[in-house]
Amino acid sequence: MEQASFKYAELFSVSVRQPYYANGICKRYQVEPVVDVELLPTAECQALMKRLDFVFRSDDRQAGFIVFARVKGNTAGDDLLRFPPQAGEALTFWMKLRNPDLLNFDDLSTENNVESIYYFTNQQSDALALRSDLHLSGASSGVSATVDSVSASLSVYRFHHSAEVAKETAKVRHIPSGMEVSADSIVNQSGESDLLFLLSSLPPGKCQLIIAGIVKDEFYYLANPSFRPFGVIELSLAASLDANYRIVESDRSLASSRPAYSILFRNRKTFWRYTIHLQQNSALSVEMAALSPSDKTDFLGKLNIMTNDSSITFTLASVGDSELVFVSDTALSLQEKYFSSTSMTHDPLALSLKKYIGVMAKEAIVRSDLPYVQTSLIDATSLPAIYSDIFLTL
Repeated sequence: MEQASFKYAELFSVSVRQPYYANGICKRYQVEPVVDVELLPTAECQALMKRLDFVFRSDDRQAGFIVFARVKGNTAGDDLLRFPPQAGEALTFWMKLRNPDLLNFDDLSTENNVESIYYFTNQQSDALALRSDLHLSGASSGVSATVDSVSASLSVYRFHHSAEVAKETAKVRHIPSGMEVSADSIVNQSGESDLLFLLSSLPPGKCQLIIAGIVKDEFYYLANPSFRPFGVIELSLAASLDANYRIVESDRSLASSRPAYSILFRNRKTFWRYTIHLQQNSALSVEMAALSPSDKTDFLGKLNIMTNDSSITFTLASVGDSELVFVSDTALSLQEKYFSSTSMTHDPLALSLKKYIGVMAKEAIVRSDLPYVQTSLIDATSLPAIYSDIFLTL
């Protein structure tokens, strides 16, 4: 009995990178990695991959996935797709957030905007992007909440317009397919209008609201997924993409160097703020209480947090009857593990509260091994500065 034999070749890969982690991918693991963001093909993408005979494989060790395609024959040594895509077709993947702390330690929006998602695409123009590291964000430097987030809507889309709208002049256009939906409801009142559209007949994708031939809004239609997506990845299969970002050539061949797409979430920089509560009977409180006003001023001038990294310094920002607040002079990148950048032996970062700094006979450590910041606790109430708080009691 003859057996059928099919050949599959790598089509492209996608990975999520986070320099916050020591390995650049995820939390340290012993056996299997646990990723912060799960990447899943949409229902429409699964149907398209089935028709084109593509195979999706998760790759948690790269915090991403690989797609393989069935090929048959070759041209000039390059594999040919067995089933070529049609014009305008694209593969879309949901990004499902599994670790909410990512919103703290990565440089993302601090606002909880449920009406927007992150949108990444291979429709980029960057001739300098290497085939082995093609950024899907708007900039090669990494994800930006301003550049890479878009408005989002479920199947009911509402829009308030500052002028009255005539019937049949408002429509939502699904950009990838060109499909259009007319308004289900238009309420004109006092020179303004409220529009409502039911979009359930459309597939997920970018849409435009057009009123009297003019684009008034652009958003991503989510349809009704079983979870709230953190983001979406849209990968066009068009041969018209720039050569380095292209997946399939115009003759349906696959170039020998396959595109490796990446999404870089930069680690957030925060000012480290140590708030130290002094108990009335603590050694430091008793020592300070015995000083004259001038001596106390001199004492506080020589009290500070010291580190084994010369690039990290602190300033005593405020002094209260029972509270001292020290703030780092520069914003520091949040990391899974902290090391001294100026240590020849790459020692772990060490922080200590010292008194009488610079006075050889009296300099001493008040408290050693100060804790690092917690990624679950940031203060964004004083934007653009963001603080990481550490609370101690002595």
